[in-house]
Amino acid sequence: MTNQPTSPSRKWWLIVIVILLVFIILVFMIPGVRAAVSSWFGLSVAPAEQVPASTANLVAITPQTAVSTIPTAAAVTSLPSPPYQTEIPAGSLADFTQFITQAGWEILTPAYLPDGYQFQSAFFDTNHKMLILTYLVTRPLPGASDPSLTSTESITLLQSQANDFVPMQIAPNTNVTDTQVNGLPAAYSMGGWDTEFVKDSTAPNGGKMVSSWRNDLPVKNLYWQVGEIYLALITADGAVSQQELIDMANSIVK
Repeated sequence: MTNQPTSPSRKWWLIVIVILLVFIILVFMIPGVRAAVSSWFGLSVAPAEQVPASTANLVAITPQTAVSTIPTAAAVTSLPSPPYQTEIPAGSLADFTQFITQAGWEILTPAYLPDGYQFQSAFFDTNHKMLILTYLVTRPLPGASDPSLTSTESITLLQSQANDFVPMQIAPNTNVTDTQVNGLPAAYSMGGWDTEFVKDSTAPNGGKMVSSWRNDLPVKNLYWQVGEIYLALITADGAVSQQELIDMANSIVK
């Protein structure tokens, strides 16, 4: 018997397969490469797993006027999440005329929410030009015999014309799952930015606020884009599933 030489076409396919395998290994094993690939697909990746916390100047877009200055990541971590319901009642959202003039884009809101959730508040971060919509649900405390004992969960909807800042960014070590919203690419992840004061003798105040991405936090995140607007849904509500977040996102259209 004689050995048959490998055809040129077969050699070419073997080379392509090897290159693809190497590419996949690089994407999943090297954070920097994974971050670059994520950026190419539309996700914004922070330069590191730990970054200085940026300051948000929050202006209430509601009948009452309130302004506060807090670290962006800390603000989002404490914000709420929703369950799935039917259409949001007309007039349940605040008058956003002030925001539309200030930001220059049409506000995007969900037509559906998870069961029991209701619109709570709207804030505009003037530093990052980001809108923060909060939805809340109050439920009886599990196992409690006293009906007055309740727990509150939330879903936060973020939207901005830029996504190059926390919390609109993921970290290089974020575990991302590809998904779709209305047939377009989207990304889902578990984890969140944890903001805390870190001591630093060289800093003017003896330290600084730092945001660190933690994959172990039970926070669900969904990132996608509608036209020129970047959006993110964030919730720590264990009763809200990944699919419910996607359903909520699917109901947000121009």
